[in-house]
Parts: sequence; C-alpha cells; structure tokens
Amino acid sequence: MSENEIISWLTKQLRFYIPITDEEAVHICSRFSFRKVNKGEYLLKEGQYGDWWGFVYQGLFRSFSYDAEKIEYTNGFFREGSFTCELVSFSGAAVSQTNVVALEDSLILYVNSQTLNSLYKDSAQFEHFARLLYEKVLVSYKQRNLFRVRLNARERYFHFLKHEPELIKRVPLKYIASYLSVTDTSLSRIRRNMKEMLS
Repeated sequence: MSENEIISWLTKQLRFYIPITDEEAVHICSRFSFRKVNKGEYLLKEGQYGDWWGFVYQGLFRSFSYDAEKIEYTNGFFREGSFTCELVSFSGAAVSQTNVVALEDSLILYVNSQTLNSLYKDSAQFEHFARLLYEKVLVSYKQRNLFRVRLNARERYFHFLKHEPELIKRVPLKYIASYLSVTDTSLSRIRRNMKEMLS
C-alpha cells in the first residue's frame, strides 16, 4: 500500500461528506497511520481503552459483547469503508464493554485522540466532516436498534440480506444469527424455508 493509495482512498472518504481541496486532503491524510490486524486478532478487548478513530481500509471486523450469562452478543460488523471507533473508550470516559476482532486479515487507517484533536484545531473542514460522520453513525445506530425491535426474526434476516448481501458470504452464520438475535437453528430454518419458497 503506497502513500498515494492511502491519500487517494482517504480523500474519497472525506469527499463523501465535504468538498475539500487536494492540498487540504493531503494535509489531513498525512496525519493518519495504518495498522495491520490478522484474522482472529483483537483490535480491542473488553476492559481496554480503544486508541483508534478511523476507517477499515481492508478486511472485516466483528464487534461483540457478553450478556449476564457470558453469552456472546454480536453488535455489528465493520467492512471496507466503515468508520470504526469505540467512542466511549476512545474519549477516555470509560473502558470498553465490547470486543472487536478481525474476521479476516485487515488493515485500518486511524488517528489517536491527540492527533484527532489537533486536526480539529488545524482544519475547520475536517471538524465539519467529523460532525457529519458522527450524525451518520448515530442515525445508523438508531435504525439498527429499531429494526431489531420492530421486525420479527424472518424480517430481520431479509433486512440484513437486502442491506448487507456481501456479508452473508463473508461472515460465519453463527455470528449473523447472534447479530439478528436468533438461534443458529432458527436462522437455518429461516434460510431453508426461503430456499424452498424460491425453488
């Protein structure tokens, strides 16, 4: 991965939200670092402070927590282009209550909290970008919670299939079942019934 590739890719992420000159983009992108995370490696464990704020450049991550019975509950998946940050622990307000593990060999582009605050001071455009990004993340979080509450198990699976068809091929079904709040058996039955309907 060359420096030009990093700048080009991050500039594209910025321009999803704001107009920005090439000069501003180079300045912002130069402050980002990259981190390789091997499949099965943890980016964050419960009880730690997350030290990154950035984007998945390559690969796939799963965020999960444990319930009172120590059963894993999948919170979400982060693939190429996804913003990723455990905001509470990143801000230092509290240690993380979630775990983030790579499902594939992955690479993230990130800044730490000190660099992020420096970017806010240096670039009004970047601060505007971050505000718009946070708004999108909050909307997505709200929609995710609503779909889990309002839809039944079959509808949740169809919703996931419609909005994340690529992840069906990349994520083990047990993790998808956990994310959809259904058992492995229930998800298998839903998938089997769907195949029968289409045959």
